[in-house]
Amino acid sequence: MMRRCVQIAAIGLLAASGCLSGSYNEDFRASLERYREAGDFQRLHQEPKSLAGDRLLLRVPKLFTSEDAAGDKKVSKPPFLKEFPVFVITVSESPKDVAAASPAELSVGVLTDNESGLEEIKKTVLNQVHKEAAFAKAGWTVVDVQPTAGGPSTWSVLKLVGPQPFDRVNNGIPESNNTEGETQIWVASDPGTKVSGVLVWRVAQERAATVQLEELARLVARTVELRATAEPADAAVVPAAAAPAGAAAPAPAAAK
Repeated sequence: MMRRCVQIAAIGLLAASGCLSGSYNEDFRASLERYREAGDFQRLHQEPKSLAGDRLLLRVPKLFTSEDAAGDKKVSKPPFLKEFPVFVITVSESPKDVAAASPAELSVGVLTDNESGLEEIKKTVLNQVHKEAAFAKAGWTVVDVQPTAGGPSTWSVLKLVGPQPFDRVNNGIPESNNTEGETQIWVASDPGTKVSGVLVWRVAQERAATVQLEELARLVARTVELRATAEPADAAVVPAAAAPAGAAAPAPAAAK
């Protein structure tokens, strides 16, 4: 009888050990994933950039140290997307950091309220892109991401790979070359906040290994947050001033 009890107890311990081992492995894998993600996000600035009056926030790559909020620079808008949907800002590598190469860049558009319909934005973009013979058959795909700030989890993405115009500064002289590279256009919309975001990435082949566009575009998309316009505060109700203590009550109106 005693031997049987010991056997049962041993089986119980082994089972418990197996459960604990399984739980430990799951926790360990989860921890590794968290550390890996934390390492990936080190490529981005910690503080998000606020755009369009706080309607869209996102974290930008640390590699991109140059900024154009006016859209005056030639590189701020893709050559085949002149009607850029409500351009807000372009961030890019600084020309001095890439020698004679073409700086990688990210241009952002933010559409709000009645302008923010997803299908209309996609149509506007695609109609322009299709005018380029090299991209006449380009089409949208759907990419799912895991947002970190409650932003959109589904994006419509247009990838344009092949020879296309890229600008660079060579010996202090700006020039444009038709060279191998990639443009990715990411669009997402949230009917709840009435905000749509348009992210346009452009990376020449000579910068591809450093920028790693496929990973970076997805990483930034995960940090996007779309916000509704702030509701106006209700006007405070100001109570009527109380009569001073001891003051006589107002006299009743005289009878007519």
